[in-house]
Amino acid sequence: MKKRSNKRTAAGVLCLGMLLQSAAYLPAKADSNGTVTINEVCTKNSTYQSGDGKYYDWIELYNSGKSEADISGWGLSDKEQEPYRYTFPSGTHIPANGRLVVFCDADAAVNDSKAAPFGLSASGETLVLTDSQGKTAQTLDVGALASDTSYGQYPDGSGEFYTLKCTPDQSNAAPEGSAAVRQPVFSQESGFYDNSFSLSLTAEEGCTIYYTTDGSDPTTESEKYTGPITVEDMSDTQNRLSARTDITPNKASAPRETVDKAALIRAVSVDSEGRISEPVTKTYFIGKTNSGYYKNMKVVSLVTDPDNLFDYEKGIYCLGKVFYGDKNPDEHKEEEKPDDHKEPEGGRPEDNRPQEHTGPDGGRREPQRAPNNMNIWEMEANYTQRGKEWERPANFTLFDGGEMVLQQNVGIRIKGNYSRCLAQKSFNIYTRQDYGTPEFEYDFFSGKATKAKNGKAIKKYDGLVLRNGGNDNGAAFFRDSINQSLITDRAFAYQATSECIVFIDGEFWGIYQMMEKISDSYLSDHYGIKKSNIAMIKNGELEEGSESDLSDWESLCSGVANGSISYEEFCKKVDIQGFMDYFAAQIYWANADWPKRNYTAWRSDAIDETNPYADGKWRMVLFDTESGQGLYGSYDKSFSADCYSRLKQDGSQLAKMFTKLSSNETFRLEFSRTLMDMANYNFVPEKVNEVISYYKNNFKEQVADTYSRFSSGSSGKFESELSTVSNFYAQRFSYAERTTRSAMKLSSEPHKLTVLNTADKGTIDLNTLKLGSIDQWSGKYHSDYDITISAAASGEEQFTRWNIKGAEITSGDKNSPTITVRLSSDATIEAVYGDSEGTITDEPDEEYILGDLNSDGVVDIYDLSRMRKAVVSGSSDNLKAADINGDKAVNVDDLALLKKFISGEIKSF
Repeated sequence: MKKRSNKRTAAGVLCLGMLLQSAAYLPAKADSNGTVTINEVCTKNSTYQSGDGKYYDWIELYNSGKSEADISGWGLSDKEQEPYRYTFPSGTHIPANGRLVVFCDADAAVNDSKAAPFGLSASGETLVLTDSQGKTAQTLDVGALASDTSYGQYPDGSGEFYTLKCTPDQSNAAPEGSAAVRQPVFSQESGFYDNSFSLSLTAEEGCTIYYTTDGSDPTTESEKYTGPITVEDMSDTQNRLSARTDITPNKASAPRETVDKAALIRAVSVDSEGRISEPVTKTYFIGKTNSGYYKNMKVVSLVTDPDNLFDYEKGIYCLGKVFYGDKNPDEHKEEEKPDDHKEPEGGRPEDNRPQEHTGPDGGRREPQRAPNNMNIWEMEANYTQRGKEWERPANFTLFDGGEMVLQQNVGIRIKGNYSRCLAQKSFNIYTRQDYGTPEFEYDFFSGKATKAKNGKAIKKYDGLVLRNGGNDNGAAFFRDSINQSLITDRAFAYQATSECIVFIDGEFWGIYQMMEKISDSYLSDHYGIKKSNIAMIKNGELEEGSESDLSDWESLCSGVANGSISYEEFCKKVDIQGFMDYFAAQIYWANADWPKRNYTAWRSDAIDETNPYADGKWRMVLFDTESGQGLYGSYDKSFSADCYSRLKQDGSQLAKMFTKLSSNETFRLEFSRTLMDMANYNFVPEKVNEVISYYKNNFKEQVADTYSRFSSGSSGKFESELSTVSNFYAQRFSYAERTTRSAMKLSSEPHKLTVLNTADKGTIDLNTLKLGSIDQWSGKYHSDYDITISAAASGEEQFTRWNIKGAEITSGDKNSPTITVRLSSDATIEAVYGDSEGTITDEPDEEYILGDLNSDGVVDIYDLSRMRKAVVSGSSDNLKAADINGDKAVNVDDLALLKKFISGEIKSF
């Protein structure tokens, strides 16, 4: 007969005599009298050795019958659809009241027929035991377990499952602590409901239930459950947490009206011995919150005891003791009434000095000040504190499209730099075994976060970021999301992003950017590198790795800046294309809050020739890009900003390094080409406006409600700022090109390059761009550097040749699938396949005179002047005339020949 035992979702396990704050399992009655059952499971074993001396996951079977059981031909599996992943060999018996331990590991099973060929996930598994006739004997759901902790029956074979201390091949130990008490059972699951309803809670016989409705941890002092609870729309009830004003130095504005609210119920069971179960947390969206956009997007319910956020001593969201010191805390903990509304001032930091900002009337205003006239981001408060000691436990529930898809206990910290002083603050979310589950298992980003090796979606995360828009809060909100969505093809790391609504203890907390958290786990997941081999430097400080890693990074930066490290050596230590991509993006965006801040570099300390990212080279990580694109209306963030001049004056490591590299001819030309690639492809207005329209059309209402909730902006401001972003990208190309041409000492304005192709016959790559199956594409490039273009025929098609007009081939020939060309004017290059003639014809060779650079028909001293400039820049508008020695380059050899000709030393070239 089928026996199914369900996993439990409390938050505490006992392992090796120590009670951990993790997801405990509640006793579950089995519904079968079968004699052979799964009796105990360990998914993370480091104490019970197998025959080969190693430590594998294990499953213990128990025979509760009075006679020996023959399980030959039975199946054991971690997949319900494949019940016989492991088949017990002929002659497998379990004695009466006996046990059989099966180790689970794919590698171990190769040499051991008694080992199952699959491992067990510490985050949770579903196990299936099937008899030899194909009947399911038992299905067991096992949740997350801490190391050397098991999920098992007590007493053995009883059908009552608990989180236990591991006892392989022995009688199971009695459960202890909160794991010994069954959690209360709710009659309704978290979710969206049309109408109010009566909620029933049940507990084991002899247990009493206590519950709370405000997010606080339930205790024996809480409300005692005596009968069904009416769960209803809470939106019109008085604001509680959202009425707090002690969350910014200038006293935050409380909402004028009641905010949307979900109904919360948290409950515990207490047995006759006074032992308390782990709490159960449920969130219900009813009435107002069951309508509109909540059901059509991601919604996160964060539930934590309010003291974790607002307690004077330990609250992480408030000013608290760190701000007020020894002053009377009671006078600062008063809640502002909803109608005590004040319009806030605005302001953002830049370089730790006061900045002018655009006021509501479009004019300038001074930055916001704290009571002692300091900038508000300079004020220490509870919410500015960092580190594990300022992490607080919470329950995280995710709803997606109106359905609950994930719930687990997590840790939360306040995140950010300046944005910590805003009323709407960002959060870092941490999953830990101590909270019950070491990671999230959900595709938060709908396949947009992928592994570099194979492009597969990442579906496990050890944490997340809930971001408040950063410096863009109160403005366009999505500047960073827009930027990062445009560079997903470039050679540096970036954050996948989604959008969500957050409720904190049941109260509407606004729209947030749900983002990947940059960490060693992020790099391991994306690039396949062991965490122990990762070195990571953030803003010049060591995040992961050893002090020698930090020393290597500092030596690299200083060595390049002072000239002691050559460009060739730099390229051996850094992924140069990724470095150029990264700088090109930041410069194009005019990100003024960089590179003094907001940069991360990483590398693998272990070399793995099978992994291109484990080559020991430093690589860049992109984040927090919104301090540009016209933000605040200041010049340094505007479309006309000259970022190269700012970098020259910047004293940071990265700025000095980049400025020095820009004096290297190879770097300046390759960087210029890279920036033009991105300007022509990644940042074209048509592509940008499509992204902007997505955010405007899908999230206008959510942003408006958020800005109203926090008095931080308006719907009109949101739309106006999105228009500013659109205008930035519309205008930026000409200014970015012009400042690049000047800083990189390019010789001429760019020429237009048009690429023609037949989309269904082949694909095109151009420089760093994979243009793919295009029919036509155009961009602008300078004549100072070569352009590489490749065609790859599709299917049975065959590439034939290139038709070229306005450009000269510098490598390869017209029949080569890959060539390099140099532009001398506006040009068209066409890929031709099969017997086609193409749509353009090659232009006849122009008549020219060697040495006649100004094309006046005479070789004289005026040409000598042009030649000198061409040699310095490495290029010329009249390359054919300047390349006197025919080596397809303009250099000192050509200059020497021209001098000899003009002086009469030689009569011809």
